[in-house]
Amino acid sequence: MMTLLLAAAAALAGPAARPHTVPVAAPHIEIRVDSAQSRIIVTAGPFRLPAMDPHMDMSNMAPSEVMPFAWPVDGYLRGFNVRMRNAAGDSLPNEILHHLIGVNFDRRQLVYPAVERLFGWGAETEPVELPSSMGVPMHVGEKLGMYAMFHNETGKDIDAAYLEVTLLYTPSKDHDVLTVMPFYVDVNNHIGGVTTFDVPPGKSSHSYQFELPIGGKLVGIGGHLHDYGSSLELEDASTGKVLARLKARRDHDGHVEGVGRFIFGFNSDALRLQAHHPYRVVAEYDNPTTETFKDGGMGHINGAFVPDDGTAWPKLDLADPLVRRDIATLPIMSDMNMHTAGTTSRGRKPNDARAGSSAGNGGAMRDMPMSDMPNMKADHGQHDPKTDSTRGPDHP
Repeated sequence: MMTLLLAAAAALAGPAARPHTVPVAAPHIEIRVDSAQSRIIVTAGPFRLPAMDPHMDMSNMAPSEVMPFAWPVDGYLRGFNVRMRNAAGDSLPNEILHHLIGVNFDRRQLVYPAVERLFGWGAETEPVELPSSMGVPMHVGEKLGMYAMFHNETGKDIDAAYLEVTLLYTPSKDHDVLTVMPFYVDVNNHIGGVTTFDVPPGKSSHSYQFELPIGGKLVGIGGHLHDYGSSLELEDASTGKVLARLKARRDHDGHVEGVGRFIFGFNSDALRLQAHHPYRVVAEYDNPTTETFKDGGMGHINGAFVPDDGTAWPKLDLADPLVRRDIATLPIMSDMNMHTAGTTSRGRKPNDARAGSSAGNGGAMRDMPMSDMPNMKADHGQHDPKTDSTRGPDHP
């Protein structure tokens, strides 16, 4: 379905700062199924969020550990929304949530031998909702988890913050739903590591060539760039043809305020991608300063992918060293028990020493899913692209 993004930053030189994601106690997780509204509400907390310097480097923010839960219904995930709240249920500024990642430990990514990143959220993310006629297939008991990083710039400590994630679904029974799967490809992906790169003065680019194990169609794409990023391109690597180009929205200093999105279409207009054919993703940067920004760049494209044959989706091989490395670098809360229907469970106290580690920082931000993508309206008619996104000419 969709895929989010976010960033990683270089660790500061000098002594490590005190982590800034500190639960009041070991967090609870509560799962509630609202079958009348076809939604699942996942609540985690409380988290104690000390006030922090707005200019603090990301390497000094500690992620929560993965809070596991089991998917509770047979159906299709078709959207999500996230909010922060206090113990009384009053909303807190969403900006205190730097990012959130949802992981599916029972399914592999399309391009990479790594566990699926199912949904993701950043401070700039709007609610995601697909029509009820399409979604990501999910089954009762699939092992999921989510982890977050917070950035409290409110100027005061927040003693008890709660993370509330609403997942929209379409029940499998009596519904004909089009299978849509997450698509993610990065210009500098390193499984179990970070995906950032240096941004030198002037223009520069990074690219990655890849092939898909199965064919299918891209319904739409979004992307993620860091400051001074100018565009992302998806190319046919055999011909050099640009299939789509996403432009960054930048302020006068070159700081990225957003990245364009593009909807190809749902039927014949969808972008056909062939199995075992070379494609390339390219991130372009234009740094107007005279400074090289260490680990300051990032670039990836996320999308909604309709496979030709869902049964041919690459299987998750837990014996694969790359898959094992991917899982090993996640901040997993392995002994937290999972409960549903309004009950809670208590896990061990998070390991605050993860601040600045690849597992908790760079690794946490390398492939966030399901939210760089544009919302897709319930009709399957024509969709005008955003003015800051372009499609390659004469697209097949």
